[in-house]
Amino acid sequence: MADNKKSLNDILNDYQILENELISSNGEIDDNLENKLNLHEKELGDKLDGYEHFVRYLKGKIEYLKSMETHYAKRRKVLENSIKRCKNSMTSSLLITGKSKIQTSDFNFSLGKSQKWSVNADILTDEEKNNLIEKELAENTFKIRLSDVKAEYSDITTDDLPEWIDIEESEFIKVR
Repeated sequence: MADNKKSLNDILNDYQILENELISSNGEIDDNLENKLNLHEKELGDKLDGYEHFVRYLKGKIEYLKSMETHYAKRRKVLENSIKRCKNSMTSSLLITGKSKIQTSDFNFSLGKSQKWSVNADILTDEEKNNLIEKELAENTFKIRLSDVKAEYSDITTDDLPEWIDIEESEFIKVR
């Protein structure tokens, strides 16, 4: 297999072979092993370069797709607003003419009424809130502010943290 065709897994397998050679030589690194290490380090570096170039390409693609999402979201919004204006004009024309129904060869148009409800939760008393929760017309939600919890407990050793806090660590690569 040509060096530039090796997969990352192949390169890691080569490192395991070098590890076995190091163990066989009782940990002594001779010139031959040193040269192999340098070669494999270069292969690994080249492979990581390739991965990073691909990651950057994908990030560029993501940014492009985000811009297209924004572009199409704006277009969709323009079309939705156009539909609203058309519907409002149609409604207004029936209201102005005093007609509640009009039939054409293609459609039947008639006026309808709708209601939009909202609740001003700021003026509800605690008793009214509890009553709504009891009737299952509302819910009392508890939401953790994780950044505040982290700030509060960050100076405490892991062993002294409350059991309800889980910290999961993971490795990542930095690229400069």
